[in-house]
Amino acid sequence: MRISYNWLKQYIDLKISPEELEDKLTFAGIEVEGVEKTGVLLRQIIIAQVTSCEKMPDSDHLSLCQVFDGKESMNVVCGAPNVRKGLVVAFAPIGTELGEFKIKKTKIRGFESSGMICSEKELELSDNHDGIIELPSDAPVGMNLAAYLKLDDTVFEVEITPNRPDLLGMIGVARDLSALFNLPLHLNEPVMPKAVENITDYLKLSVLEPEKCTRYIARVIKNVVIKESPDWLKRHLLAMGLRPINNVVDITNLVMMEWGHPLHAFDYDKLEGKEIIVRDAIEGEEIEALNGETYKLVNSDLVIADGKTPGALAGVIGSVGKSISEATTTIVLEAACFQYATIRKTSYNHKIFTDSSYRFERGLSPETCEIISRRACELICELAEGVLIEGSLDVCSIKLEKLEVTLRTARVKKLLTIDLDNSTIIGFMQNLGLEFVKEVNQSLHFLVPYYRNDLLREIDLIEEIIRLHGYNNVEEKNKPQQIMNHEIFSSRRKIQDILVNNGFYDTVTLSFANPSDFEKLLLPENSYLRKAVRLINPQGIDSSIMRTNLIIDQIKVAVYNLNRGNYDIKTFEINKVYHNIDGSYSENYQLTGLMTGRLIDKYWKEKEQSFDFYDVKGVTEELLDIHKVEDFSFVPCDESYLIPNLSLSVEIKGKKIGSFGKLNPSVVEAFGIDIMEFKQDLFIFDLNITELLKISVKKSTVYVEPARYPLIRRDLSFVVSQEHKIEVLTKLMYSVNPSIIKEIKLIDEYRGKGIENGMRSLTFSIIYGSEKKTLTDNFIDNLFQKIVQLLEQQCNIKMR
Repeated sequence: MRISYNWLKQYIDLKISPEELEDKLTFAGIEVEGVEKTGVLLRQIIIAQVTSCEKMPDSDHLSLCQVFDGKESMNVVCGAPNVRKGLVVAFAPIGTELGEFKIKKTKIRGFESSGMICSEKELELSDNHDGIIELPSDAPVGMNLAAYLKLDDTVFEVEITPNRPDLLGMIGVARDLSALFNLPLHLNEPVMPKAVENITDYLKLSVLEPEKCTRYIARVIKNVVIKESPDWLKRHLLAMGLRPINNVVDITNLVMMEWGHPLHAFDYDKLEGKEIIVRDAIEGEEIEALNGETYKLVNSDLVIADGKTPGALAGVIGSVGKSISEATTTIVLEAACFQYATIRKTSYNHKIFTDSSYRFERGLSPETCEIISRRACELICELAEGVLIEGSLDVCSIKLEKLEVTLRTARVKKLLTIDLDNSTIIGFMQNLGLEFVKEVNQSLHFLVPYYRNDLLREIDLIEEIIRLHGYNNVEEKNKPQQIMNHEIFSSRRKIQDILVNNGFYDTVTLSFANPSDFEKLLLPENSYLRKAVRLINPQGIDSSIMRTNLIIDQIKVAVYNLNRGNYDIKTFEINKVYHNIDGSYSENYQLTGLMTGRLIDKYWKEKEQSFDFYDVKGVTEELLDIHKVEDFSFVPCDESYLIPNLSLSVEIKGKKIGSFGKLNPSVVEAFGIDIMEFKQDLFIFDLNITELLKISVKKSTVYVEPARYPLIRRDLSFVVSQEHKIEVLTKLMYSVNPSIIKEIKLIDEYRGKGIENGMRSLTFSIIYGSEKKTLTDNFIDNLFQKIVQLLEQQCNIKMR
């Protein structure tokens, strides 16, 4: 279901932005699954006027025009056959992006052209490319085209719960929001046009299955003219995701989207016997549906038939044989209500899912049939020049009466823990359309309107009261106790899962530490890792302070394993560390891991490989990725316990949150590991999880549709100075065309023979792709050259 912001404003005086409305819809019980901004392309297009137009020399189709956009005049070369002086046009100025094409100042046959005059196809308004758009002479020059055509809209894709079929139309949503915001609802009663003759002279109606069809109203309109719908009607349908067809069909779709109740139009002249029969299908009979498919029906299907063949699968889809065409002059307008289980079964069995079946499956009110029938007659007689035949054929098999529900005010207070007076409760109910009847013994009696068939019991009304009062307006009696930090807990769980699945062992060590270990880490005197919290009554020197890091513990875990013959080690710990910086105490969650030994177990088919710097770098990058961290960077590391050339610090938005790299051999020896005997390196990664969560981006995973068009890979190899970082080179390449360049990966690095000192040879794999078309070799070649030129200018690269 789609909701148009502009259309909604026709019914209620909304004073809030689309972004605010999105939140309000959610609180109103309407789940917003997506938001679409329409007219984004057309907002760039300016209404302009051609002030002069002359044929260009040596050309039989190009014209040199002067175009005024409301601020300045400029030269534009145009090849459209209908361009001429005085024409008001859609103008794309320099900088406009039309798909993957960006308008730039250019020269055509020696003449400067600053912009483009557009056709409907170029602006994705239609497939018409015969000439440029001709706007009315009174169109305001300088206004953007989206605003002028009223295509600048926000459309919400929402999920409506099955118990709220009243929200399946724009009026139902507007009615609900008017109650929520306490705003007046602007609804006009349909005005029935003047009628002639009598419907009984034209049509007969028989409903043979009254349990499956609780109401059926038929009206006849003659002398209709089938033509294109007006722009305002087409705009409404396009906003709702429907394709305009012709004025009569569009009107039935419009009324369905207004009221949330489907209706259908038949070509009267195609009805055998000039009658409509609502009956069960004959086993095995066929219907050629409007979707081009032919379906074999079963006896449980309900059909709308004439004297001979089915004209529609009731509530699901119409047939080609009785459909409206350009030759139609008289129509039969159907407004009916079908039993929801019947429609659901037919739709499921034949795998036909339409806007009509979606609504009927949720159970609609028979009373709406009269309203939508009158509304459609009003529009058809106005927009299709039809003449209404007097009267209607109306068969209703159920009694139309309002349900009375009793509401106890004491029950409201007990369940909701809020004290509302009777006038407030009555106001809430009346805003929803309920009619107040009486008050008896502290109980309020209401009549439920026909469109709220979900309000059956007292508890249903209580739920509406709290919804309109606002869940967030209920006073908090007892504040919940903060037993745990859920973000930290969730982060720890994700990290543990990732590392354990990658072969790491989770360790737990004591929170106490020995201050003499600071010397083993070669920490300078002013290091923050020395700012420890000291215990007043320690058990001994080994546990006289609270730990300031987990690095010492991880090294000791490694020593314990190495002394027992376990040389392949992957361990980590997530726990708190404590600091006392100038009397200010803090405790943060830290993650520290250690890797040493063989990357994979010894195996006769595989060459033995040990952990190296890039393995610990990869683990760190994966940990940042699961926290959805953006704009992080690796910078040279100055930690005393790491080797400078084989270590990096992690910074996010300029703030250091950790480091990783190879442990200094002096540190390793200080903890009792014999380097000469051991002959393998130890690598550490160390991240402040508390700071990481403060800085990291909180966003959900977004589904991206798989590429419709083929991706293209090109490799780029060049020699560049070692002072240029890989991430800088990658960002430069992406900047050339981020919408087309999908992925850039470094696949090779070489330093050595044939490469100058201070230089390195790099090879990148670049993936190109488009969501709109297949990219040509010529387009990719030009983009490739732009990347090379940019790198030559910015980084002085040399191609290999």
